[in-house]
Amino acid sequence: MRKFHKRICCLALVLALMPMAAGCSGPFFGGLAEREDGLGDDAYTEDILPESLDDAYAGKITATLYYRYLTEAVLTGVEREFSVTAEKTLEELAVQALIDGPPETQYQFGALIDQDTRLVSVKAQSGYLSITLSSEFLEPMDEDIDREALRRRLAVQSIVNTVTAIGNYSRVLILIDQNGTGNGERLTYAQAGWEEYGDRTMEPMARDTSAILTPEYVLGTVLDAIVEKDYERLELFLAQRDYDGKVCPPRADLIEALGAKASIVSFALAGAANVSGDGTRAVASVDITYIDANGHTSVLEDLPIRMMREDVWKVSFPSLETMFPDY
Repeated sequence: MRKFHKRICCLALVLALMPMAAGCSGPFFGGLAEREDGLGDDAYTEDILPESLDDAYAGKITATLYYRYLTEAVLTGVEREFSVTAEKTLEELAVQALIDGPPETQYQFGALIDQDTRLVSVKAQSGYLSITLSSEFLEPMDEDIDREALRRRLAVQSIVNTVTAIGNYSRVLILIDQNGTGNGERLTYAQAGWEEYGDRTMEPMARDTSAILTPEYVLGTVLDAIVEKDYERLELFLAQRDYDGKVCPPRADLIEALGAKASIVSFALAGAANVSGDGTRAVASVDITYIDANGHTSVLEDLPIRMMREDVWKVSFPSLETMFPDY
């Protein structure tokens, strides 16, 4: 009996020591084990330097930036992706991108702000966003007074339309740090290019769609160019290819074709354009009055005109052909 009791005790002791023995050769839950791969502790850590913290937690967000289209008195939207961080808001990044200007490869889009301009501060106010810029914003970029006034108006509208398109603020107030103190002063209308309003200070501005290149603007521009026989400008707003792949003819052929048609003497857009869900196509209706070589006039009403988005909205050439009745 005593021998049997001793065997039971020995068996219990062996069972108690088995987990400890297993812990020496491999992992066991509830304790620490040495690595078997021969790598040190630093091989299992990733250093995040202070300067890379922003990138580590950045989110990718797309914003629409508004630049000038060629020499037109209008803005066009350009999509751009930003990495938003805790240090920089999307509004700050977008305004800085406007200051930097479009990439050189996008020659059709023009910068409107002196690149020496500094973004001094961006502050959320009650119902609007105030943006303080350095005095370089007021530096002239064109020797012609009228063109410089237009440039300043478009510069202000590009900032306002870019910020409000993000969707966090409905109005924007632009301030100028005149003395480098960090404190901004309100722009006057004259400083912003609206000289007819003089030295009145500007209030926070809302989005101004009249300054944006829309399908309606493009159709009106094309018809104006036809009436004025400004074929160089007309070419800027004709799509290179139609939906079915039909190619727009060279300017010489275009001039010859239009020269054989009746002349457009007036037109009126019949409402807003209908834009496709993917934003690549649009259709607008127009009423056009013509006069032929014999002085006879005729009118076409609700004529549908197709447009498509290339770098900007453009009229399809087949739709241009349908503007003219056969005589």
